[in-house]
Amino acid sequence: MKQTLLAVILIFTMGIKSWGQCTPSWPTGGGTGISPDSVTNLPHAFEGVAYDATIQFKAPLDTLYQGTIPVTIDDITITGVTGLSTIPNISPFTYVPNPANGIFPGGSVSCINLTGTPSIGSAGTYNLAVAVTAHAHITGTTQPLTQSYTITYYKIVVEPNTAVPSISNSKFDLSQNFPNPFNYKTNISFNMPAKGYATFKVFDLIGNVLYEKYIDAKSGINTINYDASSLSEGVYFYSVSTSAGSLTRRLIIDRK
Repeated sequence: MKQTLLAVILIFTMGIKSWGQCTPSWPTGGGTGISPDSVTNLPHAFEGVAYDATIQFKAPLDTLYQGTIPVTIDDITITGVTGLSTIPNISPFTYVPNPANGIFPGGSVSCINLTGTPSIGSAGTYNLAVAVTAHAHITGTTQPLTQSYTITYYKIVVEPNTAVPSISNSKFDLSQNFPNPFNYKTNISFNMPAKGYATFKVFDLIGNVLYEKYIDAKSGINTINYDASSLSEGVYFYSVSTSAGSLTRRLIIDRK
């Protein structure tokens, strides 16, 4: 039982990564475990919406090795997480554990916070592969034990967001920026039928180019996180030009 519990905790201990640090929290008298568990899994994400999930867990202080040998858990350490980088994003999906060094002592309460913003057009299921190592010693001795795990059954499901402008994924297409109007930052997505170069421009109502960026675009949905801090309130246009043509949309800056 204890061995199974340790495996579950090891599994989720690594489940996630973020740029913000969470606060460990566990109910008094709640034993050990993980919240959410593997059945509940992670909350769903939505296209174009910032994602923030916190996993709380309490590692056991001891367990049974090979079902019979009592061992004391020294720590559980994150050694790698794959799958987060496969989610098309406006802001990359990353994780930050607390403690920040990724070493979770046995008997401790810890958490992992996951954040990121999926791109428009990124709806789908993204599997995570989590690699962790448990460091322990046989109880009553100094004999060390090390056991590594790779967990592959956690996932992040990105749902379509009907509030986000749609974009074709079968041809060269350019989305309306979202949000619009906006204060300082807005997201713009475009679809490329094949990998190639694109030019992104922002210009005023009389055609003066105010911003220009060259993009080595991938095949599929590409997302630009545009910062308009240098521009005044008002109406502007933006365009994306590729070998397949050029498309233009209007954007509105409103700081009221």
